[in-house]
Amino acid sequence: MKERPPDAGRRPRIADVDRKTVLVIDDDMPLRGMLSAALRQHGFKVLLAGDGAEGHLAMTIHHPDVVLLDLMMPDVNGWDFLQKLKETGFLGKIPIIVCSAYLRVDPQAILEMGVAAIIPKPFNLPDLIHLIEHVSP
Repeated sequence: MKERPPDAGRRPRIADVDRKTVLVIDDDMPLRGMLSAALRQHGFKVLLAGDGAEGHLAMTIHHPDVVLLDLMMPDVNGWDFLQKLKETGFLGKIPIIVCSAYLRVDPQAILEMGVAAIIPKPFNLPDLIHLIEHVSP
C-alpha cells in the first residue's frame, strides 16, 4: 500500500485555489441545502450557518469572499449580524448580499449600512449567481 506524505491532507488542491467561498446564513434548512448544491455546481466553496451567531463565527474563522444573508431569523437575526460586523470592523470588508422575503425598511437604508446588494426571495438562481460573481473580489 502506498503511503501518503504527512502534509497531503493539508495542502489545497490546485482546483480549489481560485474558487470563491460563499457563506450562506439562513435559518431555512431546505433553502440552505438547495443553495449549497447549486453554488457548488457553479464552482463555489460553500459554508452554511443557521443564524447570525453561527455566521459570525464562520466569518471570523474562514473569511469567505461573499456572504448571503437572510434578515429574518430566530435568535441572532440578520440585523444583529450586521450590527456585530459593524462593531468588529468586518462590515464593508466582505461583500454581503441580503436575500430576504421581508424587507420592512427602505432598501436604500440597507445599502447605506454597507451591504453590497439586495435580492428579494424568491429569487432567480442564475441572477443570484451572477450577482455573487459581480460583487466578489
